[in-house]
Amino acid sequence: MATRMISYDMLKELREFSDGKNLITSFYLSTVVDRGDFVERTREMIEKARTELESSDLTERQKESVRQDLKKIQDFVENRLIVDVKDPEPYLIKGVAVFSSHNRNLFQVYYLPRPLRERLVFDYSPLIRPLTLLLDEYKRYLVVVVDHKKARFYEMFMGSIVDAEKLVDINLRARLKSPPARLRRKYDYALAEHFMRVSEVIDMLFSLRDYDLLIIGEPRKLEGQLMLYLPFRIRQKIAGRFEADPSDSIDVILRRARKIEEIVEREEERKLVEELKNRLAEGRLAVAGLKDTLDALMHNQVQTLIVETGYEVPGVRCPNCGFLGTGEETCPVCGTKTLKVVDIIDDAIEEAIEQGASVEHVIEKSLMQDIGHIGALLRFPEMENES
Repeated sequence: MATRMISYDMLKELREFSDGKNLITSFYLSTVVDRGDFVERTREMIEKARTELESSDLTERQKESVRQDLKKIQDFVENRLIVDVKDPEPYLIKGVAVFSSHNRNLFQVYYLPRPLRERLVFDYSPLIRPLTLLLDEYKRYLVVVVDHKKARFYEMFMGSIVDAEKLVDINLRARLKSPPARLRRKYDYALAEHFMRVSEVIDMLFSLRDYDLLIIGEPRKLEGQLMLYLPFRIRQKIAGRFEADPSDSIDVILRRARKIEEIVEREEERKLVEELKNRLAEGRLAVAGLKDTLDALMHNQVQTLIVETGYEVPGVRCPNCGFLGTGEETCPVCGTKTLKVVDIIDDAIEEAIEQGASVEHVIEKSLMQDIGHIGALLRFPEMENES
């Protein structure tokens, strides 16, 4: 078992475990304090799953595989997760996703930077759709920490950080010794050559790993120098700089880089909500509030779904056509009796993903309070029904 940074390659790996014969157990759990005791909730979900398992028509071999999965998941939560949550560095742990298949020798854990809807299911395919939301939502950062003779490269994504040099084949032999004062001119040339080589590696990494933004860590005496050697298109992707040294620990680098990430995210949130409010004021291609947003979603109008983080509300779903509503007992589309759901926001998010819409979560709650906690930018206005 290993806790890994989520990537599209990871989703591809998980899909490859699907063989149509062996079951895969998918488990999502929130670890945020305001949702209560996650260990007790885990036990309740596992007990419910065991009951469903024993009453199913699966083969005994399949049942035994799932039994082992449930046991492993419970052991993980009670013995490993409860410890890691108390000391989350270098990860932000607000949720966890676990995929297990005893017969396929699979047990993989992914810590999440925010909670997703809790569920425990066993099927022939892993439930990875909730993770696609996170991949679409979070930016991937290249973090470069450089001084006059060394450089380190890190990949930061969804609150986690890894050594980028381990992800690609990099052989950066830029370990320059500081020359004596009499060779100062030669030192200036060597420093420029060092920065040029670092710039080349940054350019290469952006091409290979498709990073969204760049964060630079550097000593105060060298502040801003690396930027002068970067190509213009890379300079445009600089999210910020912080004071650091290549010898600093990865935990220190992560903490300082996160501060810049948070500033970038909050600024983007404010701009997005401002655009939503401007469109609402002008009466063009935007909706706000739960009812209108769900209606736009049901008409496939949504381009970007904007949700206040932590906003939850019960609702209903039609098991026949997928209609989402706030409390309708029968579906207004097909007349089928609706099913109650604990949190209609999760269903709305998944529906948006299915339709190819982007989803943005707004952490600063005050931004969305006056427009009903949820809204959407639309692709096109709703067409009037023909008489």
